[in-house]
This record gives sequence, structure tokens and C-alpha cells, in this order.
Amino acid sequence: MTMLVQTKRSPAHLRRKPRGAERAPVASTLTLLTFNIGAAASPRAGAILRWLRSRADDVVVLTETSGGAGTDLLAEGLRATGFRVRHARDARERGVLLASRIGFVDDFSEQVGVTLPCRARAVVLDTEPRQVALVGVYVPSRDRSDHKVARKQAFIASMLAGLRQLPAALRERLVLAGDYNAVARRHDPPLPGFFRWEYDLHDELEGIGLRPAHELRPRRDQPHSWIGRTGLGYLYDYVHVGSGLHGGVERCAYLHGPRERRLSDHAAVVVRLRIT
Repeated sequence: MTMLVQTKRSPAHLRRKPRGAERAPVASTLTLLTFNIGAAASPRAGAILRWLRSRADDVVVLTETSGGAGTDLLAEGLRATGFRVRHARDARERGVLLASRIGFVDDFSEQVGVTLPCRARAVVLDTEPRQVALVGVYVPSRDRSDHKVARKQAFIASMLAGLRQLPAALRERLVLAGDYNAVARRHDPPLPGFFRWEYDLHDELEGIGLRPAHELRPRRDQPHSWIGRTGLGYLYDYVHVGSGLHGGVERCAYLHGPRERRLSDHAAVVVRLRIT
């Protein structure tokens, strides 16, 4: 069973306000960070929280959350720091947590309608001069078992169907962020071990006007967000933006510092958007 989490009042050690916590929400620019926390238990979650609180991001999308104490600590700590938090808990599943210094105008998670609701949260942010919609997602991983392949394929199909049926005006100002657990067909280096429908995910997103933020900024090579044991890089973590935001991407960076410090085995992705 999936349920929305109502976090109890945080203990005093979580209520300390870090540098930048009193800053008023940004209206016309938005800095978003997405980070796979790998279902962190409390000790590692505490280190992740300290890192997040040292930053000044407006919106944080945490993926591979859990129903455990580590995710609770992060939710409570972010809320105590001044973030509004949306997290759907399912003890049997991994999920996604949205945290924002900017107010929520609406929650349209049910409209996205994925097969595993705890793995996608969707809100409208109170930005100016136009409100920005945000979908945070954690696509299931898989092995070669029939069950897990079917589970992942069904989730991706439901997510794409949900995004397609959103009003066009909403998709134009949509930000999709998280861990997709699938690489693009044009991935560098080429990675042949994925199913066609996994590559198609990226093509389908572009077909409805959502482009990866890193491709909207000049850079010399394709980034990677997860490094395998052999040193091969994979791009699993993304921020996609709708057509009305393409020209507003001022920065997209993959931060490997947290990975190198073993806060996670993924890099974080940070994007700064100018809203016009």
C-alpha cells in the first residue's frame, strides 16, 4: 500500500538552519537538483542531509528513497530547513521524494498515473512569470527475469501515457527529473544491453517536446551519472525540460563529488532555469 507521508516534528538537531535557509523563494529562476540516494540508511542519510543543507537549491528530487529511517530523516530534515516535502511511502518499494523552497500550487501525481505510484510525484510550482510543473520519477531497475522486465516496461509505458495526456500548455513548462535506469539510443559509448523500449523512452520524451537539459547547454562530451565496476560510464540520471523552457536552461552540471565521497553511487544533477 502506498501512502503519503506526514512527517512528525523534527528533533532539535534537525531544526538547525544552514547558510541560505532564510532566503526567500526565487520567482523567476529555479535551481533544481536530482540525486539517487540508494535507499540510504540513517548514517549515510545524515551525511546526505548535511550536504544538501550546505547548498542553496530551490528544488530537490531524491530518487531510490525507501520506507526506512534514512528517508524519514531526510524528509524531516529538509522540512525543518524550510522545504515543502512530497513523498509517497510504500514499504515494499523504492520511490521518489520532492522537496521545494517554492510553494506548491497543485499536486497532479494521479494524472501521471504510473503503475507504481510511489515512484512518481508531480506538482506545480508557484514560480513567476509562469508556473512550472515538475515530475520526479524513479524508473524501476531490472535483471533478465520475465517479472522484472515486464514490471519495468509497464511502468515506462504508463509514465509515457500519463505525460502524453497532460495538457499541451502544461507539458511546455514541464520539468521531468530523476533516475530513468535506461540510456538513450545515442549514448556514448554505445551500450547494446538494453531493450528497444528502453531506448525508445528517450525518443518518446523528445517526441512530446521534452529535451535533456545537458543537450541544451554546450559541452565537449556526454556526461555520465553512474560508473560501473569496469569504469564504464552510464547516463541514467536526467533532467528533461519542456519546449517552453528550452531557452531558459542556464546551467546543467553533473556533480561527481557526492559519488566520490560515497554518499551514493550516482552523481547528482543540477540545473538552473530562467523562467520567462
